[in-house]
Amino acid sequence: MTETIIPAGMTEREYFEIHATEKEFLDWYCKQDLPQYERPSVTVDMVAYCFVEGKIKLLLIRRKAHPYQNCLALVGGFMDKGEDAAHACQREVREEVNLDLPLEKIEQLMTVSTPGRDPRGWTVTIAHLVYLPSRALDLVQAGDDAKDVVFVDVDFQTGKCFLEGLELGEQAFAFDHYAIIQESIKRIQGRLDWNPTFLYLLEEEFTVYEGTELVNLINPGRPIVSNNFLVKYGEYVEEVGLKRVPKKKPRKTYRLK
Repeated sequence: MTETIIPAGMTEREYFEIHATEKEFLDWYCKQDLPQYERPSVTVDMVAYCFVEGKIKLLLIRRKAHPYQNCLALVGGFMDKGEDAAHACQREVREEVNLDLPLEKIEQLMTVSTPGRDPRGWTVTIAHLVYLPSRALDLVQAGDDAKDVVFVDVDFQTGKCFLEGLELGEQAFAFDHYAIIQESIKRIQGRLDWNPTFLYLLEEEFTVYEGTELVNLINPGRPIVSNNFLVKYGEYVEEVGLKRVPKKKPRKTYRLK
């Protein structure tokens, strides 16, 4: 291997960063500079909601192993090499719920890098909002790191979570997942009027009555009536067909543009 000769008066770093070829710089960087930086593990966590029989439900797992054994946790996991965060979410949903979820139903929520958030070591998580169809309730299956899978009810007015009618406190959750859930509620409510991606919680075709019901669950402090749904959200939805309702006139159906 040819020895690199650094010109007099020039530091090694200056030579490789400015005067060497990019290949020479990258070879030097991987051997000399990169080892100085500690590398965190990176995970994705999903606040995965679905809307079932008039209730907003959140998909959680109960952890099988340490750390936080038997605590509830968001669905997620470590990112694979060469994988971006959104596709990691798609993979996790496929593994846990057996669904191929389109990318538009996955949106980045926040990145959490708080020191000590994971007792196993420095772990950065990229949290996402995920909108599951109601049929996910019947498709879930526990993965390798889950003791079981549960859907909890979420009250958007109070931010509280309930499992079989019992309130779940922060101590019931692993890591900082309870705080991430609270941030997800604020995100959805904060963008209610101008970026209503929460409408992905409805079926592919929904009526204004179903849309109104969901809006009022998310923001009960400012309820709307069905006659105002299209006034408020008409620019974000498009008419797609009719839905037949027993003993009533067919109702127009819509979907998020």
